[in-house]
Amino acid sequence: MQIIVTILAFVFSFTLATLFHEGGHMLAAAASHTQTEEFGLGFGRTIWSRTWHGTVFKINALPILAYVKIKGMESNYNAPDGFYTKGWWARLFTMVGGMLGNLVLAFLIFSIVFSTLGDPRASTKVGTVTPSSLAEAAGLKAGDNILTIDGVPMTDFDQISAAVRASENKQIDILVARNGSQVDILVTPALDASLGYVAIGYGPGFVRYNPFKAVWRALTFTGSYIVTYIKALPLLFTKRGVQSLTGPIGIARMTGEAAMSGFMSLLWLTGIISVAIGLTQLLPIPALDGGWVLFLLAEAVIRRRISPERQGTIQSIGLFALLGIMVLISIKDVAGIFIH
Repeated sequence: MQIIVTILAFVFSFTLATLFHEGGHMLAAAASHTQTEEFGLGFGRTIWSRTWHGTVFKINALPILAYVKIKGMESNYNAPDGFYTKGWWARLFTMVGGMLGNLVLAFLIFSIVFSTLGDPRASTKVGTVTPSSLAEAAGLKAGDNILTIDGVPMTDFDQISAAVRASENKQIDILVARNGSQVDILVTPALDASLGYVAIGYGPGFVRYNPFKAVWRALTFTGSYIVTYIKALPLLFTKRGVQSLTGPIGIARMTGEAAMSGFMSLLWLTGIISVAIGLTQLLPIPALDGGWVLFLLAEAVIRRRISPERQGTIQSIGLFALLGIMVLISIKDVAGIFIH
């Protein structure tokens, strides 16, 4: 049963994120007067299609992920309403549109979650304690309100998380309020191999906002997560950063665990995944949107267009390299399931 939930949760999260990503490309192309030939949900045999304003919208037999086909990107490069006949800014906006679509999805999801389930990062309360974790062994309980760590007052989950991560293999004193009294919890944070960062094994409680405050909080949280993502990029070039990379299998496990905690938890994680997908796509790597952006920036510098054929060749090489890296990461994820 858990395997089925994990698969369905993974498909839901990534399909929703890619729908908004590809939809962002399509809307940006339309704003740039570039024709979109196809917009499809899933792969395989087409079971439903409609043509609207020259674009064929499809639902395919295997409704997993989504795709968009923009005129002139793969062939017919000289089409009047195609990608390569548009100006520099129009093509750049079309490629950045996918990321913008992901950010819109994340904003909508966080607005819904903050106004219904609540905001987990604004609370100092313990919502859940992971079984067999360091937190459980130390005596931390769901419902505890974390007051201080090593005498420093805590105001939100981010501050607590930062204090824990800064104390790897060092015992810390967590003062909590429990049933009208105060209790000291002594625990030694350690690197959690499955998460890729230092943790003790607990999930925060939630603070619910009214709809107006939820919208503002969703906007600021989306912005703060973008900043966090950018700051974390240099870690990819460290040993720990490489070890913490996870592929589709590792992410599927995360979505499955979130789904077992409830739909809102899965929705929250989907928002995080959407931001990550949008920003990762803009990395300057061939086969990603950032690869196209890199070509456009190169055009701006050399003041002449790079041939579509050459761009296509480089993008294809980048795609095979990226697939190879994903296979290696997936092998690591599988090994992590069976080897501890």
